[in-house]
Amino acid sequence: MKIYMDESGDLGFGKKASPYFIMAALIVKKPLHIKRCITRVRKQKLPKKYKKISELKWHNSSATIKKRIIECLSKTENDVAYAVLRKNQVKKDLRNKPQIIYNYVCGSLISKIISLYGINTSVDIVVDKSLYGVKRENFDQYITWKALMKSNKDIEMEPPNIFHMDSKQDVCIQAVDFVAGAIHRAYMKGDDFYYKMLEPKISIALDFFEGKNKEKPVSPSLLRPTRLRAASSFSGRTYSPISILDSIFKNFGHRIGGIIKDESINRARYCEG
Repeated sequence: MKIYMDESGDLGFGKKASPYFIMAALIVKKPLHIKRCITRVRKQKLPKKYKKISELKWHNSSATIKKRIIECLSKTENDVAYAVLRKNQVKKDLRNKPQIIYNYVCGSLISKIISLYGINTSVDIVVDKSLYGVKRENFDQYITWKALMKSNKDIEMEPPNIFHMDSKQDVCIQAVDFVAGAIHRAYMKGDDFYYKMLEPKISIALDFFEGKNKEKPVSPSLLRPTRLRAASSFSGRTYSPISILDSIFKNFGHRIGGIIKDESINRARYCEG
């Protein structure tokens, strides 16, 4: 199984910043179906400007292209998960540390996906290539810890494989960009036209922190959560979640429990419909 991640919105807090930040995931079981969605749209009769660009993106696509891609994705045997962050609830002393917030939201979504789907083998997590150097290293370490933190004495899970890919070279990243854009539009503008197309495929919605938006219900999932026990080793070394967190946040002097005003991860509600 592969999980493709992308975001929509921003983590700024100025007057022009969006009030919502969306992290979306495509839980891919049939990648060929997604590839067909993108290539089929590109082969259709489109304005010349779309023929010249190397990839289709949500922000510069017409309503017709958005509808065709979202509608096609909704008919594939792949699932959608997402987290929405209501930015007005982020603590003021963290508003200038977007990478901490980004890692936290992404890691929480990954953790919930692994728990719900009962994944106990190594999973591939693919994100758009936008992080470099220390930021990428911190992201990879934190996501690995979140993936392994679910515990069950009967199950051990291998560390995930994390890939930072150029979206121009991977149609699944291009597809999840459209998913993130469609969900963000529903929250930002109250326009759920595209969201309703995706709705039957949504298995997880994390809402930081006000609970499920009643106007955007998530379809009930037939899956059941499974508790996992993290493997005790990482890259050949003894794996300690605390040491990993210390290495990630040592430059910020902040503990993970205080990222959001409400410090309990339990407030990030899992919506089963």
